[in-house]
Amino acid sequence: MQLDESGPDCGYPEFNNDPVPRKIQSIYENRLRQFTSGGQYNSLMLPQFYDRGRTSDKEHVKLETYPVPDTRRPLFHDAMKEAEGNWKETSKGQRFGPSWSTHWFRIHVKIPSDWKGAEQLIFNWDPGNEGFVYLPDGTAVVGLSHQDRKEWILPLEWNDGEWHLFYIEMSCNVMTGNGSPPDPNRYFTLNKADLVWPNLEARALYVDFWILGDSAREFPGDSWQKHKARSVANRIMDAFDASKPDESIAKCRAIAKEYLGDKIDSPKVYNSDNESYVIAVGNCHIDTAWLWPYAETHRKVGRSWASQLDLIERYPEYRFLASQMQQFTWLAKDYPDIFERLKKAVKQGTFIPIGGSWVEHDTNMPNGESMIRQFLLGQRFMQHHFGFRTKTFWLPDTFGYSPQIPQFCRGVGIDRFLTQKLSWNNINKFPHNSFNWVALDGSQVLCHMPPDNTYTAAAHFGDVSRSLKQHKNLDVHQQGLLLFGHGDGGGGPTAEMIEKLRRCRGVSDNADGLLPRVHSGCSIDDFYDEMLKQTNNGRDLVTWVGELYLEFHRGTYTTQASIKRGNRFSEVLMHDLEYVATMASIGCKEYKYPAKQITELWEKICL
Repeated sequence: MQLDESGPDCGYPEFNNDPVPRKIQSIYENRLRQFTSGGQYNSLMLPQFYDRGRTSDKEHVKLETYPVPDTRRPLFHDAMKEAEGNWKETSKGQRFGPSWSTHWFRIHVKIPSDWKGAEQLIFNWDPGNEGFVYLPDGTAVVGLSHQDRKEWILPLEWNDGEWHLFYIEMSCNVMTGNGSPPDPNRYFTLNKADLVWPNLEARALYVDFWILGDSAREFPGDSWQKHKARSVANRIMDAFDASKPDESIAKCRAIAKEYLGDKIDSPKVYNSDNESYVIAVGNCHIDTAWLWPYAETHRKVGRSWASQLDLIERYPEYRFLASQMQQFTWLAKDYPDIFERLKKAVKQGTFIPIGGSWVEHDTNMPNGESMIRQFLLGQRFMQHHFGFRTKTFWLPDTFGYSPQIPQFCRGVGIDRFLTQKLSWNNINKFPHNSFNWVALDGSQVLCHMPPDNTYTAAAHFGDVSRSLKQHKNLDVHQQGLLLFGHGDGGGGPTAEMIEKLRRCRGVSDNADGLLPRVHSGCSIDDFYDEMLKQTNNGRDLVTWVGELYLEFHRGTYTTQASIKRGNRFSEVLMHDLEYVATMASIGCKEYKYPAKQITELWEKICL
């Protein structure tokens, strides 16, 4: 007699003694948020295990402060001279202010003796405002802020049972100032000044689970990728055992890698030969003047770019770009040590100066000569300090686009342009993302507007998805640029953002590419070169002739009339000054044309 193939030999049981109930998908999907958020079961969930140890007692952390009088902002060495003999003991829970004031902290730390073997040590600082970490010799290390940048990784050699010293400069303002109009009497409470021994695997699992949860929520309902992500995430929750955290976290991460892949903990995740459709580049837009005192911008530049240099050293695939040569000038003057580190990163191709202009400027109000000077000053600075000129005009955040911009660009060796602001139009949505922008004389530049419609993306799953799905010119160009990092008030990307992008790439490679494949490690030149390659050197791209009109922020052209009048008066005076100086240098051999002074005047006007 022939055996039935569905019988005992095939492993399929004859009787169903363990019935499986139907799963209500919404319940299992909504359940996921409990694993990493607060609530009545928080003590049993993952956040309870982010740290192996934490202390702020006086046996391990000693705090002293010096309040700088008169809302001044002295640099490190000047501040240390002022503070000598004026340090006063302070502690967590104290309030510091008022708005715009500066407080220096002298901090001594000693790592607890039972933390031997820690793979990483952190100082967790959170007064709800901005700060800057310095070593005793005045070396600026990393910026701190209330926006996801509250930890400084301590040198491991400090785990020696001895006291170690560092300083933090506190700026009594948040990233976006102190409100609009600003509150002049805002005070900030020092909530955390803690030594932390982090559980790196628990923190990595948090990012794993974040991207898995986004996959479960945001993939289409008819995709197997959504259902598998939800299943994997629920298996992680089922496997987690608060009584055996290290063992269960290891199991949970192994389960996560079934979906994310096994390369998500290193830049090797980007090494596959699969084609990438989203190019991720870190950036840190800093408004040269907005909701804070002018002098505060200087410190924002130092804090932000020091933090990015730190990330560049920790993440080999990371690329960061910055524009506005005026801000580079301030950095070189105020923080020469950071500027030297920056120049080394520029040579390595990891820190990318871009923009071509002195600042990210308006393009409608200035006269033609001012526009030319913007580019001359910007390109000249780049050539002098970095040995090259940029090919890309970088203007993500301005309120209008003159039709002559392409003509100006081509005159200074720029043939590429990036903006984003047109996505804010409140009536007519701009119809393109990749196109040729043509001036009235026929000059053109290759233009891209990031499809995610922001230059301050948080590098979420949705940001990666939108960077291709919202691309309006996919018929000829199948790649989108993703600009991520805190901006406007500075800050830039965080380590968490870079970690999320690694996992998004893992999802793409292991889930049949339903999420557009993201790549980190390319420059802006690489992106535009590929754009030219895909579009027959731009010939296949749609053409837009004339002004790019922003249907938003219209009031910027009808307010602050006295400043606008002063700017125009300065432009007229500079014309007359240069004319007279030129004639004098021709007619009088003893007269020397004041090139240096005139350049400095133009720098102020262009600012």
